[in-house]
Amino acid sequence: MRVPILMKPAMLPEWTWLQPDDRRSRWVQVFARLKRGYTAESAQAPMQGLFRQIREYEMTLPAASKWSAYSREQFLKGTLHLEKAATGYSGLRNDFSSALMVLMCMVGLVLLIACANVANLLIARAFARQKEISVRLSLGGTRGRLVRQLLVESMVLSLAGGAAGIALAFAMTRGLLALVPVEGNPLLIRPAPDARILLFTLGITVLTGLVFGLVPALRASRADLWTALKDTVGSIAGPGSGSLFLRKGLIAAQVALSFLLLFGAGLFVRSLQNLKTTDTGYHEMSNLVTFQLSPALNGYDVPRVVQFYGELLENIRAVPGVKAAGFASVPLLHGWEWDSSTSVEGHQAKDGEDMQAFMNSLSPGYFQTMGIPVLEGRDFDARDMKEDSKVAIVNRRFARHYFGEKSAVGRHLGRGGAPDTKLDIEIIGVVEDSLYEGPREGVRRQVFVPNWGKSSVAFYVRTAAGSRSAYNSLRSEVKKLDASMPVYELKTLEAQLDETLLTERLIALLSAGFGFLATALAAIGLYGVMAFAVARRTKELGVRLALGAQRSSVIWLVMREVLLLLVIGLAIGVPSALGLGPFVASQLYGIQGSDPWIAGTTIMLLAMVSAAAGLIPAHRASRIDPIRALRFE
Repeated sequence: MRVPILMKPAMLPEWTWLQPDDRRSRWVQVFARLKRGYTAESAQAPMQGLFRQIREYEMTLPAASKWSAYSREQFLKGTLHLEKAATGYSGLRNDFSSALMVLMCMVGLVLLIACANVANLLIARAFARQKEISVRLSLGGTRGRLVRQLLVESMVLSLAGGAAGIALAFAMTRGLLALVPVEGNPLLIRPAPDARILLFTLGITVLTGLVFGLVPALRASRADLWTALKDTVGSIAGPGSGSLFLRKGLIAAQVALSFLLLFGAGLFVRSLQNLKTTDTGYHEMSNLVTFQLSPALNGYDVPRVVQFYGELLENIRAVPGVKAAGFASVPLLHGWEWDSSTSVEGHQAKDGEDMQAFMNSLSPGYFQTMGIPVLEGRDFDARDMKEDSKVAIVNRRFARHYFGEKSAVGRHLGRGGAPDTKLDIEIIGVVEDSLYEGPREGVRRQVFVPNWGKSSVAFYVRTAAGSRSAYNSLRSEVKKLDASMPVYELKTLEAQLDETLLTERLIALLSAGFGFLATALAAIGLYGVMAFAVARRTKELGVRLALGAQRSSVIWLVMREVLLLLVIGLAIGVPSALGLGPFVASQLYGIQGSDPWIAGTTIMLLAMVSAAAGLIPAHRASRIDPIRALRFE
């Protein structure tokens, strides 16, 4: 929905600080059409110069004199960046771009593993058709014609796989998106077919079919006619030794790529776990229900808002199963912020020191509702709920930063960083630290002031077990006072935390899926290569068993090759993964990109999967009947 910008007072009546004629407002996105001959890059320099002039002019205005040194420094660091708007502007693009780049790299690795697997199958198929190919060559068939035929076959296989993949992708996309929303709030992405995606997929399909079908086709067309036309089934070093070496090399590459994917998945899953288990400072978030109201949109003036909030809070506290209730102007864990420069009694700000504090205005009972203990002083009460109230409560981090081990109660602060800022707000209490925006941002220095009904608020209600059952009751209490009052964002605080971690959950979910898919493909490929090797060495193994070799030694003979491929793959994959760790560091939390525990767990998992994949051919090799193996000798 789009409305004229002049409707801002009607749409956001309480956001009085956002005015269309305010030159310093940054709440709008500006779109411009360039003159002919200009590009975004060529227009960047003159626009940056204009922005610099405007910025210097703003510093001369009276309002700038009230800024702190830190605020002025940050303002002067601002830059103007032009972006191409051919595809429009999307907040989702900004939120998910880095995560999607990581996932695209993972998709590429899975594609390489799948292609290596297909190449292995094509090599095995070409080896099985050596006699047919040799007969064609001996009868005058040209090598080029055979290569073209084999490439056509690989292209048919590739296109069939691509078509099946597209159908499966569109079928699974809706299911994938269903895993992402929280509390019934859908992710606004339309999973409809797109011509660009289809063309890109077609191009990748054709390219992979050509590249990974070419090597098997060339090797098959270079068959040794004399050797291939002999009956050499089961020979020890007959045709295909080079092909077998290539196939084993592809398996080692798959192991390396699988390690990359599994290691990355482990990092992302562990990072998500760290984020979800971070101490938020809020007690039992699953039993803490939140919803938002904006009475001003219904035409309420300030006295009516105050009355409405007071009555609603009293009614909610009387609902059966409700233990406590309160409200705040800034919704928690939403990524929203209300920050302000502060001046603190007894503290002389140093040059460039960040004096910002994150603000919130609260009702009495808020801290009890959230499970945040009051460490010193008192909570807000009815006497503080008036417009001219000059009291505040700060969190532990704020108190420690400015007062150290001394008591903060009774000290004063002021909003603003100018030297003449009045220190007229008394600190009446200190509370335990809690999160403000989200786990990644950590604990901020916070200042809480009384909320007497000026703004839209988020209510927080502490309920007994089974918070979802309270949804209808809470909505009903709102409707009793005003049937036309919309209730927004009704959910538990635990669900809100999950929504805040949406990007991290998406990466962890998909990377884990890609990692296990890659491991399964590598295991299938390893099984196929070892089964192929055992079939080629049937006579050798039969001779060994006939001469008295133990079955355990035959099993070890096969498993030794599996171990060698695993070691080679890990020798490539482990350094590569550790080297790529810094590139995903921005997506991690509470864990290093070279975490040894994740690396060790990944190695153990790959070792177990490789052992399971190689054990079946090894056991089959140990059960070979020497008489049948040597029958044609």
